[in-house]
Parts: sequence; structure tokens; C-alpha cells
Amino acid sequence: MENKDAWDWEISSGTKWFQWRLSEIWHYKDLLLRFVRRDLIANYQQTLLGPFWVFLQPVLTTLVYYLIFGRIVKVSTSGIPPILFYLSGILFWGYFSDCLNGTMYTFLQNANVFSKVYFPRLIVPLSSVISHTVRTVIQLLLFIFIYLYYFSQGEITGSYYMLLTPVLLLITAGFGLGAGLIVSVLTARYRDLDYTLQFLLRLFMFATPVVYPTSIVPEQYQIFFWLNPLTAVIETFRAGFFSNEPVYIMHLLFSCVEVLLLILVGITLFKKQELKVIDVI
Repeated sequence: MENKDAWDWEISSGTKWFQWRLSEIWHYKDLLLRFVRRDLIANYQQTLLGPFWVFLQPVLTTLVYYLIFGRIVKVSTSGIPPILFYLSGILFWGYFSDCLNGTMYTFLQNANVFSKVYFPRLIVPLSSVISHTVRTVIQLLLFIFIYLYYFSQGEITGSYYMLLTPVLLLITAGFGLGAGLIVSVLTARYRDLDYTLQFLLRLFMFATPVVYPTSIVPEQYQIFFWLNPLTAVIETFRAGFFSNEPVYIMHLLFSCVEVLLLILVGITLFKKQELKVIDVI
């Protein structure tokens, strides 16, 4: 006899550890794409320049860094044209920062929706990361356009390591996503952590070789800089496009392991607490 009381799915706050149910994301893929579209459109609504901010933001930041660190402070760029040097660091730092900030407020910014409608909560941070990936790829095209100009002048040469660029983007996105998932749970419970984390994020930028090469870091501090996954990402990117820096493959592999562990911890904590956090908010 057919059991008419059987449920297609059940929502429970008693989620087990490592019960991720990631297959749900595929069933809600249309919702994921709608969220990505919403994020891309909402960022530039009611702005005078609209999508042109995708290009203006890194360009203006690069010019400011060039004037301050290149002309005034005169920080070494290891023979790399300063505009390309700063732009390469800004692209990856901005990508990581956007992914982190877009993920860490998942519960705080979507509390009203989460408390009324069920869908896999992981879709929201994933949509944020995907939308920022689209922006970064567009900005990367700007970098390549400027790069080709310098390349045509014979000032720089590249190497086949530039083919690692998609992997570097993936590592950066994973770093921002994993860290953001962990922070999203903590900030939902402890609101004052937001101010502390924003301050630490600003400091973290100076622990990342955005405006300086790792070659100027004293030997005794090198190990601390290489613990930062973004260090290997940015240095590998510069080595691939400018071929005047060594490629630290072991550091890059170590960064991959770090990011993978961070994602595993982030997803596990996020899925474990996603329903309980709503009651706290």
C-alpha cells in the first residue's frame, strides 16, 4: 500500500556535520542565475556612469597607487611597468575583497528572505562570488589590453605560466568564499565583529604584495607572507605575464591546500548553522 504520508523533503534545524546536500544547488540553478543577474544589475542602478565603474574603479585606484607608491614613496616594482604592477595586484585583491564582503553579510542582508522562504542558503554567497567573477574577468580584459600595449613596445615578455590565470582566479574566489562563509556565521551572532574584521581586512591588504614585490620583504619575514594564499596567487600571475620573477610552484600548491581546507570548514560550519542563525538574527 502506498504511503501517502511520505515527504519529498524535510526542513530540520538538527543538521548533522558534513551533511552538505550540495545537490540541492543544481535543482535551484535557475534561482542561482537570477541572483547573479540581480547582483550584476543592482550594483550599477541609479548611477551616472553605470557599468563603466567596472573599469574606472581599478583604473583610478591604480593611478592613486602609482602616484603615492611609485612617484612619492618610490617602492620597487622589480622592473615591471608600474601601471601593470599595481593593476595586477589590485585586480586580485579587489576580487578577494569583493568575494569576502559579498559573502560575509549573507545572513544579515537576507534575514527577511531566509525567515520566509526555503531554498539552499548557499546559493546567496555563491551568486555573489559568481557576479564578482564576471566583473573581474571584464577587468582582466582591461589589464590584457594595457599589457599588449607594453608588450608591443618590447618592454615586457610573458611565459606559459600565464595559462594558470583561471586557476589563480579559482584560488582567489575559494579564499574569499571560504573565509566569508565562516565570518557570515560569526557576524550574525556577534555584530561587533563586523567592525573588527573590516579593520583587519584593511591591514591584511598590506600583508599582501599588492603595492610591493615579495623580493623586498626581509628573509626572516618571508614565511609569514607566503602563508597568505594571495601572495602565491599574485606573484604567480606577475611571473606568468612578466617572466622576470621566479614561479613558486610549491607555495602555490600550499595555497591550494589552504584554500581547500578553508572551503571545507566554511561550508561545514555554514550548513550546520544556517537554520539556527535565523533565530538569532
